[in-house]
Amino acid sequence: MLYIILTCALLALSALLFTSSFKAFTRHHEVACNFILTLVATLVGVLLAIAISNYDSDQKEIRDLIKVLTAAEAVVEESLDYSIRLNEAYQRNIEEFGDQADFFTNNPLVYPHYLDTMLSQNLSSKNLSLEALSELNEHLITLQRSQRVAPKIFIASMRYIKQVLILERSYQRGELSAEDYEQQLDIQEEQLVYQQQ
Repeated sequence: MLYIILTCALLALSALLFTSSFKAFTRHHEVACNFILTLVATLVGVLLAIAISNYDSDQKEIRDLIKVLTAAEAVVEESLDYSIRLNEAYQRNIEEFGDQADFFTNNPLVYPHYLDTMLSQNLSSKNLSLEALSELNEHLITLQRSQRVAPKIFIASMRYIKQVLILERSYQRGELSAEDYEQQLDIQEEQLVYQQQ
């Protein structure tokens, strides 16, 4: 954006040389004016090339982030499915498996380690929205704490993380405004509280 503003400013200053009030100056300093206009034209070209290059680079980062979010969603989906099946197996055979804490200590729910890796990448920390970063970090801590002792909380948090990833991907694609994104996160968080009860 700065490059475009600077380009417009240089063009506006150059246009002053063509106004009638500067006609005498332009005729008297014809070589200097030609040099200045050539210099401005070169700078405008360079600044526009930099602006276009920066825009392309930013768009590529967003496309890469969307790929990473899609992969993270797939990992969360697999972990969630396995964790639900494991919890259901325990619930069906409580007498056989005994104490819940012992069962889940020996058979922990599947923690999605890929999310830790994703959040530590520069691409994610630089491009994810503040809401997604804070929600994912908060719920990864919840997953770590509940993995072996509270399967219901673990599964509810996994479902919430999945929804955060889906919403973030839509936000990064431009399908959701920042306000809509926050509203959808609030709705998902209300559902999370309901699921944990």
